[in-house]
Amino acid sequence: MRCDHPPRGPSRTALLALLWGVIGFACVSGPTVVGRMQYPAAVPLRTFPSVWIANGGDPSERRLAMELAAHLRSTDRRVEIVGRDQLEPMRLAGRIPAASVVVLLELDLQRRTQTRSTTQPETVCGSTGCTTRHRTDYYEVPTLRARVRLTVFDGPSARMLQRVAHETLEEGRRPAQMVQRALVDLSQKILASVDQRVERIEVQLLSTEHPEVRAALADIELGEWRAGRVRLEQFVESETWDSLEPQVQARVLYDLGMARRFDPVARRDDPAAQFAAAEEALQRAVRLDPRERYDSALRAVRAHQGQLRLVMAQQEAATHNYQVATPSETPNGEVPPVPPSYAP
Repeated sequence: MRCDHPPRGPSRTALLALLWGVIGFACVSGPTVVGRMQYPAAVPLRTFPSVWIANGGDPSERRLAMELAAHLRSTDRRVEIVGRDQLEPMRLAGRIPAASVVVLLELDLQRRTQTRSTTQPETVCGSTGCTTRHRTDYYEVPTLRARVRLTVFDGPSARMLQRVAHETLEEGRRPAQMVQRALVDLSQKILASVDQRVERIEVQLLSTEHPEVRAALADIELGEWRAGRVRLEQFVESETWDSLEPQVQARVLYDLGMARRFDPVARRDDPAAQFAAAEEALQRAVRLDPRERYDSALRAVRAHQGQLRLVMAQQEAATHNYQVATPSETPNGEVPPVPPSYAP
């Protein structure tokens, strides 16, 4: 794509000006860089020092329970597998301690036969010549729909905390093969749900002709978010800033918002201030040049902040629960109060 200047003279119309605004914006695209975003666990079992996994005794259910238990076990976490009918007697006997969680694992396998069809051309020749028609063939396919439900309870009180389900569909294989593949898929989904995760986020930055901005984007492209952020903030405070057109200022502020969002040093030191600074830059960009790109970036920053709050809440919950399980380690043996961000 050529990035020449818009046409001048009498031939320049409002429509051409609008088209140039779209094309010109595309021409300032800078490098695509990678940021990292942390997500909370969908089923935060790791926040508890004691986990009891209950199942009905079916071999497939027990296999999933054993794989979950092996995944959760650590030197400071107790994980037990028990029968479903054992839970209530154990709870009434006081054998399920404080800061414990019970996971009831229920597996449902539905085997069916479904009708499938294929359509293919067929040439038929006769005394008047040949014609092509489409023939539809029907056939039966064995299918297996597997669904596992995890219901999470507070151990001592049996109060339900959470319920989630995972499903998978297998077809066209021998019954035993379908069951094995379904169990592998369900196990992967269960294990992924109990872990926090970090995802790589692709970010399209916007370039300008100013060397200071290009140097900042080069730093960020190398993964140096903090160095790029510092360069951009210095440019925004420089004497050059006030002489820039609003659209150019908006592009720089967008880059600054992204640098503030993904700066790992700021996130470690003060996450709330980090996201507030990112929002401030993007809000200024929207006021200067109300484009969807800037609005979308602002929404993404707020969503990112919400996910990080949940991550921190799970960390605070883990600290609280482990202190409840070992009150002797706290001053005077007292149990600390529940963190405000944790709803027990």
